[in-house]
Amino acid sequence: MRRHEARLLADKPKPGNSAAVALVLAGPPDALHLCFIRRAQREGDHWSGQMAFPGGRAEPGDATPRDVAERETREEVGLDLREAEFLGALSEIWIRHSGRVTRDVLSPFVYYAGGELPEFRLSEEVAEAYWVPLEHLWDPRNWTTIGYERLGRPVELPGIRYGQGIIWGLTYMMLRALGEILEAPLPGE
Repeated sequence: MRRHEARLLADKPKPGNSAAVALVLAGPPDALHLCFIRRAQREGDHWSGQMAFPGGRAEPGDATPRDVAERETREEVGLDLREAEFLGALSEIWIRHSGRVTRDVLSPFVYYAGGELPEFRLSEEVAEAYWVPLEHLWDPRNWTTIGYERLGRPVELPGIRYGQGIIWGLTYMMLRALGEILEAPLPGE
C-alpha cells in the first residue's frame, strides 16, 4: 500500500454526493481476513441486501472522506478505526446506478485492525457482518459471474461466492484494485 498512489477524481462531487468505505483487514499476517457486511433490506437503497464493505454517504460534520469511512464503520459494525493502522487509500471511483455513471464519488480506505478478529456490533443498516479469509477471496473455486442488466442489455459481471451471498459490483471492483496493488489478481481476472 505504501507504494500505491491513489488516483483522486479531478471533478469533485457536490456535498452529499460522496461516500466512503473501509476495507478492514484483521488477523495474523499468514491468515488475514477482510470485513464484509450484508446490507439490510431497505426500500430506496440501490445496494439493499448486497455484500459490501462498511461505509456510506458523507454527512455535514465529516471533514474528509476518510472521516466518512471511519464514522460509518463505527456506526455500522462497531469497529473504531481510529485505533487501527491506516494502510492507505485506493483510487476513487465514480458510482454507477443501473449502469449509468453518476456525479457520486466513492473513496475507499484500507486499515489493519490487529492480529485478533474484533467482534462486531451491528446497526439496523447491516443484516450481517463477516470476517472473510483472504484465502477464500482468492480461491478460484469461489469465483462466479452474476447476470445483470446494464443500459437495457444483459451482461455477466464477475463475483465471488461467500455463504449465501455474492461479492460483486463496486465491492468487487475495490477488491480487484486491492489485488492489483498486492500484485495478486483475483481468480477471474
